[in-house]
Amino acid sequence: MLDDRPYMRPEEPQFRPPIFQQPWSGWAILLTINLAVFILQLLADSNSLSPSNKFGNSFVANYLAMPTENISWFLPIQLFTYQFLHGSVGHLLLNGIALFFVGRLLEPVIGRRELIALYLVSGLAGGLFQLLFAIVLPAHFAGPPMIGASGAVFGFIGVYSRMFPRQEAYFLLFLIVPVRMKWKWIFWGACVVSILHMLYTIQTFSSDGTAHAAHLGGLLYGAFFVAFLVRRGGFLRLFSIIPKVKITSDSPSGSTEASSRRDWRKPNIVDAAEVSDQDFMSRDVDPILDKISKHGIHSLTENERKILEKARSKM
Repeated sequence: MLDDRPYMRPEEPQFRPPIFQQPWSGWAILLTINLAVFILQLLADSNSLSPSNKFGNSFVANYLAMPTENISWFLPIQLFTYQFLHGSVGHLLLNGIALFFVGRLLEPVIGRRELIALYLVSGLAGGLFQLLFAIVLPAHFAGPPMIGASGAVFGFIGVYSRMFPRQEAYFLLFLIVPVRMKWKWIFWGACVVSILHMLYTIQTFSSDGTAHAAHLGGLLYGAFFVAFLVRRGGFLRLFSIIPKVKITSDSPSGSTEASSRRDWRKPNIVDAAEVSDQDFMSRDVDPILDKISKHGIHSLTENERKILEKARSKM
């Protein structure tokens, strides 16, 4: 019988695995945690939501939010837990929208693990920045405990705007006015707005209740990440004692081991000026971006980092 041969059997339909069996994106994991924590706040500690004059006496404010005065031994934990807490639906919605859009742009570039680490460290940097100003100028910046993911989200904005400064973003200003702007102007504009609000707080002794110093701290860490950590493989590479290196060779199978080692020591560096922009992006940059998406930015070789740096300078 012919039907027992593989090529004569009817093709079976291919179905995608269920969503819970697929690897989650880093931004989806972070967004889900923020949403789940907000639901727990709503059910277990409604005093932690605004408008509420009982926030200062709530469990969230005393043990999970980041204090700017009356610092306790819980501070090392609070520097991370405050990043997943929010005071209202609008607060969560604004941070969630920014996390969704910027996280989706950034994750294919740096990878899932690096994105989650960037969220935590950017929020840590923003919290420490706000705390520093609260210690130096307590009359201006010390106040109610701080909650929110905005410091971490501004870290995302800082990284993407410094990596792709000439790309354009389309968004609704105040959720009404359509605006098209290059990412480098978004970065500098956010810095200026944060600094102006901080100067206004210093001069008038009044605050709008927003941690603008935390926003500025997240932005500055994002710029630091691009300037010093991207070329070194990202933040997680700093904790890798024995980095995972996968060496591939384009030499024929009959080449000797010595010639393979020689090829690895002297990689062929592609000069972006020798090919057109479109060919350079499709032939050399796209595979690198795919590799970052699958294995993270720490998996790149020195040659691949140089190609990515050249591509960034041409954008």
